[in-house]
Amino acid sequence: MEVSPSVVWRNKPYRYRLEVRRCPKCGRAFREEVEVCPKCNERTERVRMAGRGKLLSWAKVCQVPEGFEDFSPLYFGLVELEDGSRIIARLTDVLEEPKIGMEMEAVLRKVRADGSTGLIEYAIFFRPAF
Repeated sequence: MEVSPSVVWRNKPYRYRLEVRRCPKCGRAFREEVEVCPKCNERTERVRMAGRGKLLSWAKVCQVPEGFEDFSPLYFGLVELEDGSRIIARLTDVLEEPKIGMEMEAVLRKVRADGSTGLIEYAIFFRPAF
């Protein structure tokens, strides 16, 4: 599957730094560049989400998509960040089954490399905090 450089570039603030647009009135967060909150019509602000939190839930995926066979099984988790935000993210550095409530920290990891364009795609994953 070919990686689109424009899509990678557009998602860079969120995928590389956990930056979102947040409404100061209702607290709703948006990954996209939403300038005005559709719920309360307030101008949004760019904020950086916390990089640490607790694991609320997790799932193990054994039948992985094409291109991810070397990473099987994949773990995903729902993490409640220190700022109260919640995020679903891929888990990494999982040596044993994750435990609900364990401390997690955000880390930048390589997702894939596109052979045709040479583009390397990275994203924020969460790992157990040491």
